[in-house]
Amino acid sequence: MQIDKHPAKHDSQIARLEQVMTALVESQVKTEDSTDRLNLAMAELVQSQRDLARQWQAHLSTIRPQ
Repeated sequence: MQIDKHPAKHDSQIARLEQVMTALVESQVKTEDSTDRLNLAMAELVQSQRDLARQWQAHLSTIRPQ
């Protein structure tokens, strides 16, 4: 390879590396967004489960002999 072709090769490698790094950052942001949505959904599920347990206990207390 001639010496004058080295900078072009390096520029191409740097450009490709920048593309890969950009894709990685975008993927990380999407993953963090998905994780945030999952955490919110799990918190809502826990609250719903607690509400259902309270409703079930209230129902059971109405049918149990006192």
